[in-house]
Amino acid sequence: MSILAYITDLSVQAHVSQAAHKADVEVKIVSSLYHFLPGVERQASMVLIDLNAQGINPNMLIAQIKTKSPDLAVVVYASHLDEEARKQARKAGADTVLEGPELSKDLPGIFTQYGKKK
Repeated sequence: MSILAYITDLSVQAHVSQAAHKADVEVKIVSSLYHFLPGVERQASMVLIDLNAQGINPNMLIAQIKTKSPDLAVVVYASHLDEEARKQARKAGADTVLEGPELSKDLPGIFTQYGKKK
């Protein structure tokens, strides 16, 4: 399967779409758990979660994913100002924690590692 992203912020969605385009991989962006959880269960190759996304408790979601699929790569993102959210995500089991400018800089490489070509 492809990379699955849970993002509700339109500007973050745009950054993620741009990174996916640069990496030439498929990334499905969703903004509801109704669409996210079934995608995780269908064995996504990686999930990306915006720690500030609306409608979720990101740390509970990360822990739930890692319990059901411990080998699934969980990459999370939060503003560079939100150190506490990033710290809690690491505790919950996130594999990679990105902040601020790292999103645009590091995502194409991460996507290339986990994604499949378009």
